[in-house]
Parts: sequence; structure tokens; C-alpha cells
Amino acid sequence: MNKLMAIATVLVLGAGAAQGGLLNDGEFDQGETFWGKFGNADFNDFFGGDAHASFFADGTGNFGGVFQLGLAATPGTIYSFSLDNVRIESNFNADFRFGLEYYAADDSTKLGETLSFIDTSDPSDGLVTGDRLSFSMEATAVAGAAFVRPIILFDNAAPVSSSQANAFVFSASLGVVPSPATLSLGLAGLAAATRRRR
Repeated sequence: MNKLMAIATVLVLGAGAAQGGLLNDGEFDQGETFWGKFGNADFNDFFGGDAHASFFADGTGNFGGVFQLGLAATPGTIYSFSLDNVRIESNFNADFRFGLEYYAADDSTKLGETLSFIDTSDPSDGLVTGDRLSFSMEATAVAGAAFVRPIILFDNAAPVSSSQANAFVFSASLGVVPSPATLSLGLAGLAAATRRRR
């Protein structure tokens, strides 16, 4: 009985939480082995060997991003993408976004996207800077999607007064959010097992 109650507790507490680690190298340890990059973005380990994706907004007009290819998607599935450990320097002044793009079976025909905006460009709006920040978003894979592509990007870098105007992502995660129907089936099966055990 105690074991069944423990399983029930895990199911209830996990309701709505993303399940499974779908990213390859969510810690950016292997950089371009699994991740692509463009513009003024790169993979580095500036902070005592702590690997990360770097976004260099210290030049006017800079832009860039990182992304991961080849992750299979299921249309209608809800995915959760999180930036779990982010450093945004106080002078960062650019449009910073992250999210999910959906592609057809050729992994090049874009079918849709959901991007979340991190407001770092206007201190009067409450500048989001500092260490160990985290951000997350959820999106549903569009019809026909065969691949989901996590992406982190910035653009519209404005002039800065010092060279410290960058952002760094140390870890990210991608998972599937269980649907209410899946959770209901799991709880129904647990209830049936409890009745049989009694």
C-alpha cells in the first residue's frame, strides 16, 4: 500500500511538469557537436571551465543565436523549453528571445514557431539582468511538424558604454508536458491496482 501511495504522490505532483530530457548536451559541454550557431553567438567556457552558449551584444547591431537540429516532434504535443541557468550582464541592451520552431520532415521547411521575449532592453520596464536567472515557455507542435527546434537568439544590439554587454546560457532543457488525458489514465490505472491489492 505504501508503494502505491508513493506512486500516486509522484503522479499528482508531476501533473503539468515536463517529462524527459530531449536535448542533446543541455549543458553546452560539447558545443557545436549538437548545437548550431549563427551571427555573434558562440560556445565558450569563460567562467572557470563552466561551458555555456555566449551571446555577444557588445557591438552595435550585433545579432546571433544557437539552435539544435534533429529532434523529432509529434504534432499536438506540448513541449516545455527552459533556460535553467542564465547570466545577463547589466549593460546588455538587445532583444533577447528563446523558444521553439517546428519543421516538416525535411527539417528545413518551417511550419511555425513560438518565441518568448526576455525584456532586457529598457531599464524603465524592469531590466532583467544578473546571475542564475531562469526562464521557461511551453508551446504545442503544429500540424505536420516532424521536428522541433529549440532556439535562443538576440538582435538589435544598441550602443553600450562598456564591453560587458553580453548574455550567457549555462544550461537548458526540453521536455514533453503530459496531457490531462495521459495523467487521468495513469491515475485510473493506479486506482484499479489499489482496489485489486485490497
